Amino acid sequence: MYNKYSNPLNWRKENKNVADEKLKFMDMLSIMRVIDDDDRVRKFEDCIEKAFSEVSKKVAEYGRDGSLNIQVKFQCDKKNKNAVNVFAEVKKTIPKGCQANSFYRDPKTGGVYLDDPDQLRLFETSKVRDISGKDAAAQNDK
Repeated sequence: MYNKYSNPLNWRKENKNVADEKLKFMDMLSIMRVIDDDDRVRKFEDCIEKAFSEVSKKVAEYGRDGSLNIQVKFQCDKKNKNAVNVFAEVKKTIPKGCQANSFYRDPKTGGVYLDDPDQLRLFETSKVRDISGKDAAAQNDK
């Protein structure tokens, strides 16, 4: 969000007083400070970039919905009737990952297994054999 007022040197080049110029909404946002979800005061632009990056990363990672809400509040100033106080708040909803571990229960035996006991097997499950001395020689003879 760069505009002609982002750089103070541009003000001097044009020989204009910035206070005399009418602000546009994006100009106002570019100079505002906001409080983010981490309770830190940041530039509005930096806050939006960081929140957008975090939400889009987690949505892509977990395949679930997330959101980024920007709320701009306007309040009348109690001391000066011509002044308007503007507050911006940035809230993000990041999807959470799933940490479920799948275990399978066999209804016949009541046991819990890592593999589904009802699933057909393509290959026989191999047995672990002791490879020492006689067993190793016997295995090589086969």
